[in-house]
Amino acid sequence: MTYEKELQLIKSTLPRLFAETEKEQAKISYKKMSEVVTSSDLFIESELIRVIKDAFPSDFFHSEEFNQYTELKNRTWIIDPIDGTSNYAHALDLFVNQVAFYDEGNIVLSVVYYPRVQKIFYAVKGEGAFMNGEKISVADSTSKNNLMSLVGISHQTEKNKDMFYQMIRFGYLNNIKIRMLGTLGYEMTAVASGSFSMLYTDVKNLWDIAPGMLLVREAGGYVVNQDGDDYQFGDEHLFCFCDKALIEKAFLFMASLEG
Repeated sequence: MTYEKELQLIKSTLPRLFAETEKEQAKISYKKMSEVVTSSDLFIESELIRVIKDAFPSDFFHSEEFNQYTELKNRTWIIDPIDGTSNYAHALDLFVNQVAFYDEGNIVLSVVYYPRVQKIFYAVKGEGAFMNGEKISVADSTSKNNLMSLVGISHQTEKNKDMFYQMIRFGYLNNIKIRMLGTLGYEMTAVASGSFSMLYTDVKNLWDIAPGMLLVREAGGYVVNQDGDDYQFGDEHLFCFCDKALIEKAFLFMASLEG
């Protein structure tokens, strides 16, 4: 099944909605645990849902602001209106607008938009990953200059954060430079396009991870859990790797810590 109509709708709508919300200064408020939300988040999500409903009135939604507790069904849109809201609210231009589409038991479409540089990344299951029409692919870990992204170490939760410190140690010992940008959508896209060789997070929200998962896999990368198996929604730990050689090296390192 192709999803050309769905893809073109999102590719055309996200830039327009972001441009519209930029006409007014974003108003900042807070959710639980001092989590930032802006008027731009609310506007983009509500308007995007309206546009999708006009085109596909029977579809379902799972989204950060208005549909947090819905279950995935065939033809469910997963929406993060601004991923990296804290960056956006502080005028740090590292944030994205992102959407994934779930159908027939899989994520089959994803679109991630970098508003400040007008880059649109997108993928359809089985058709590869692209940026502004050009095919993208993951990095090669044999490079002497690899980067690793870590997302979620500063989140105030009851989760055990030991894996982050293991990955910091792994990076140090293997000359892999570490970056923490504060936007999982941006960073997973950076894995898909070859900037980062690997990524680790304990974030589980579908709107944060679903778009990037498809992009990484369609760009030739791997998305796995703490056991090295293909990541499934709900797993505690998510890793993205550019190739199997780096997977083996990282998991051998973690196994050595347990011995």
